[in-house]
Amino acid sequence: MFLYVLLSRTTFGFAVRVSGGNPRAALAQGLPVGKLIVSCCLIAGACAGVAGFFEVAAIQGRANASLVAGYGFTGILVSFLARHNPLAIIPVAIMFGGIVASGGLIQRRMDLPDATVLVLQGLTFVVLLVSETLYGRFKIFQIQGTADRT
Repeated sequence: MFLYVLLSRTTFGFAVRVSGGNPRAALAQGLPVGKLIVSCCLIAGACAGVAGFFEVAAIQGRANASLVAGYGFTGILVSFLARHNPLAIIPVAIMFGGIVASGGLIQRRMDLPDATVLVLQGLTFVVLLVSETLYGRFKIFQIQGTADRT
């Protein structure tokens, strides 16, 4: 919630969105693109550190080799599905958490390999990329009211 307010309601957030959209235009407007990139990396690293802290402290109990869980791919997929909206990331992350949590059940009940969850995530990513590519290119994807205007 804090990051949503920071990025959508402050001048810092506006500068970050402009710099992320077009760094050359942001430089032309006099925005400190380098400082904005470093500060965003700092904020993202802090969020990742807090998430890792809670993973170790609350779930694992101590740091060990089983901590490498591969959350990076899932995080990127969640961010793309939520269209980089901080508020939409929460329900999408819960949905993908449910998919990952059901992996063991899928493996036991349906006699499928444990990589089935990764395949499902990969298929979701491919469908997302294809839909983003095809959206607006064909008449079936266009809104009915705008097709008649010239």
